[in-house]
Amino acid sequence: MPTDTLARALLAGDRGIAATLASKLLQPLNDNFVERPWGGRRMQSFKNGAAGAPAAPDAAKRFGECFEIAADDADAEARQYPSRIRLDDGSEVSLPALLEVHAEVLLGERFVRRHGRRFPLLPKTLDVAELLSVQGHPEGNTEVYVIIAADEGATLRLGFNADVDGADLAERCAAGRRTQQRLLDVCGADVPAPQLQNHLQPWFANRGARLDALEDALGAKLGKTRWNEAAALLRSLHALYWHVLDLMNAVPARPGAVINNSTPLRLLAGTGKPASAEVHALGNTEGREILALEIRRPGVTFRAWDNVRFPIRDVDVEAAIGALNLRRTAPEDYVVVPQPVAGRPGVKRSVVAEHFSIEHLEPTPLASVDVPPSQPHCLHALEGAVSVYATDGTLVGRLRQGDSAIVPIGVGAYRVAADAPAAAVVKVDMPVDG
Repeated sequence: MPTDTLARALLAGDRGIAATLASKLLQPLNDNFVERPWGGRRMQSFKNGAAGAPAAPDAAKRFGECFEIAADDADAEARQYPSRIRLDDGSEVSLPALLEVHAEVLLGERFVRRHGRRFPLLPKTLDVAELLSVQGHPEGNTEVYVIIAADEGATLRLGFNADVDGADLAERCAAGRRTQQRLLDVCGADVPAPQLQNHLQPWFANRGARLDALEDALGAKLGKTRWNEAAALLRSLHALYWHVLDLMNAVPARPGAVINNSTPLRLLAGTGKPASAEVHALGNTEGREILALEIRRPGVTFRAWDNVRFPIRDVDVEAAIGALNLRRTAPEDYVVVPQPVAGRPGVKRSVVAEHFSIEHLEPTPLASVDVPPSQPHCLHALEGAVSVYATDGTLVGRLRQGDSAIVPIGVGAYRVAADAPAAAVVKVDMPVDG
């Protein structure tokens, strides 16, 4: 391409251009969207800059995720949806490729010694309008959800609300998976998987659902004998669907809430185990939509139970159950109230975890927020718009609602000034060895 001069030069090792990049915000393109069957309708309005902004032509698509910063080829999702950087001449370069060549210039040697030639987080914006699968993550991995917007009464499932027998739950989920496959076999070509999903998703989500609500739609296609078998399978799956959900806390997802998906410290005392993500199923059965910034590390997700979704997806019941805390928790274990940071006006801190810590920057038109020099980190604008200035007054970048950026090592201390009456930016730091 004739316009990729800067991209080619960077990938060929031009350290001068890389040093220039290291002195300003490194902003991935803000369009790394992924369609999901559970996705909602808020993503593009949020990404267009302001709540209620006119929807883009493709806003009818159900975007469930936007990968804000993805630069770790060892992770399957990050590798599939890598972030891209558009340079001043219009050329583009993938962020993983850029870091492979210039990690030391952009992130510094200390950062690279600790984390390698990658970005060690995989932050996403999530737009959840249906219930997601019941999941866990490998030991030591936690995640945080900063709720940007949500329908009134929205909740998500997080943590067990009673002590759970892991072997019993694993067997129930495995048996449910077999029952689900049998239901698909019984329906055969007469009711293919996508059509079955359309019929069953609202039926399962209704705790008091009756089989006669499905009989007209499915019975005529299956005939009496097959419908009778399907009905028995559906009764069993409906009971299991709600049994699994009822084992988990329903945590309110209110706009502005910070929800820390991490084993409560009181349950870790004396165990020697690290904090890990608890069992979770984002979203809710009522279809109350949630828009959230998710902060997490790259890594696998273990799916224990998929809430009877069709087409049938793979599950790893043993790995999921084996990774989870099976002891009782409560909703208040997970909701974190950000606290002001002494001596730093406009700054609050919410979560300090092993692999990242989160601050909330709240500049106003009358008072900017000063950020001291630190190792590379990322910024996520959740409301309004801000300008970021180096200590000498040089503009190093602008962020509007829905934008994210890496702050490279060359930026140093900076000041965040509000360009709108209200502005909110999440700052996420990662540990670096001394």
